[in-house]
Amino acid sequence: MTIPTEIEKDIKTGKARYQTFQTGIGGQSVLKINPNSYIIIFGYDFSPAGGGFQVTQSVSTVPGGQTSLYSSLIQAFATQQIAFYTGQAFHPFIHHVPIDSESYVYETSGTPTTTSLIHSQQSINQTPIKRGVYIVAQQNVSIEVGLMEVIDPLVINPITFAPIEATQNTPPAVSYGGDTNDHAVQTILSNAGGSVFTQPSIEQGDFYGTGVAPATNVENQVYLKPQPGSVVSGVGLMDPADYIRTRINPSFIELYSAHYFLNVHYALYTNQTPEQLG
Repeated sequence: MTIPTEIEKDIKTGKARYQTFQTGIGGQSVLKINPNSYIIIFGYDFSPAGGGFQVTQSVSTVPGGQTSLYSSLIQAFATQQIAFYTGQAFHPFIHHVPIDSESYVYETSGTPTTTSLIHSQQSINQTPIKRGVYIVAQQNVSIEVGLMEVIDPLVINPITFAPIEATQNTPPAVSYGGDTNDHAVQTILSNAGGSVFTQPSIEQGDFYGTGVAPATNVENQVYLKPQPGSVVSGVGLMDPADYIRTRINPSFIELYSAHYFLNVHYALYTNQTPEQLG
């Protein structure tokens, strides 16, 4: 992780100290900050949850047909969210995590019209993800890590589609404004309160001519919230360890490789936050 130039100068001159905070396994952590101090988080290394095991699946297909070979059990590990809450600001980051898959024909008669049995072995690619950020915090930082599986299947039409008019914010040719095609303009991310994402913007919803009024619990950015029963339903943010215990195999929680690990890089300043840092 590269240290930003100005922060590196502060470390070299003794104004700040380079620190790391490493967490993992459970979805909720707190980075403690002592009084009369502040920190600047400038990056993190994230090793995703879901390693140490393979999911095996066999499906039948016919020549020319297309069948998804990704097991629903492993799909939840394919999208993982990290969020930092400083007491003053909320910073969510969503990562798509690759699924490694090996598939081969297990059994076939060799005739063009015969159904084949395709065998697939899937595993999560745990190559560490590195991301640079700039987060200033004067008090303890809540760190939340979770899995994202599905939009609530019990919600009828969870994604609303409509054309977007040409406006000063969505001009023709350089945006979708005025193209007359349907676009996703409102998504019920889960049934938790406040998890309705409206596009292009929650401000002046009618301004974009979608005909879709923003929901009362609308959000202006995509992030998933936890909710009761999320690990069982797959809806809402899910604690990775609880998902492994409940949906995969209870014995797998003993494997370090099954869990995520997050290393947060930050600079510690032992004085009040300079006003210009906000």
